[in-house]
Amino acid sequence: MNFRLFLLGLGNIGDEYKNTRHNVAWIIFDMLAGNDWTENKYAKAFLANDVSGGSDVLFIKPTTFMNNSGDVLPFLIKEHQLSAESLVVVHDDIDLPLGTIRISYDRGDGGHNGIKSIVGVLESKAFLRIRIGVSLLDENTILRKPDVLGSFSKDEMEKIKKDIAPTVGKVIESLIVNGKEKTMGKFN
Repeated sequence: MNFRLFLLGLGNIGDEYKNTRHNVAWIIFDMLAGNDWTENKYAKAFLANDVSGGSDVLFIKPTTFMNNSGDVLPFLIKEHQLSAESLVVVHDDIDLPLGTIRISYDRGDGGHNGIKSIVGVLESKAFLRIRIGVSLLDENTILRKPDVLGSFSKDEMEKIKKDIAPTVGKVIESLIVNGKEKTMGKFN
């Protein structure tokens, strides 16, 4: 099956990481794609298909842990013709407050080890990224960077469910319908 978009959500496998800031992409993917995930040992990932806007989309949650996220790409390149242009990586960004979403293209890794792994395998940084803010603003609006392996509070999870996940869904739909430039202009 040929997919129009490959949505690679970065995170860590295991119950101890399930609700952590580093796993915000997985939390969002579970809200968008539901619970219909299939483990593919060759891809080293859990996969879920979704037909959005008439285009086939593949959601991907690597089982390799964050620092080796790129290990899922060789199988997807070979079996599904994944290219950098069809790849959208969704991940946490500790330099943005919770609720902030930024779409970027052809940028450096920003110190994110999952992105470093992907760039290393692709030998390119020319792919889209949906960066999800996971940090906190204090009462003086100063950004406080929590431990990315710390869990979200109940209120933060509610914000992800009601605000962030639906917005990411709209970004994905816009990417399919309008392309990257219009989507970046609308949501950044």
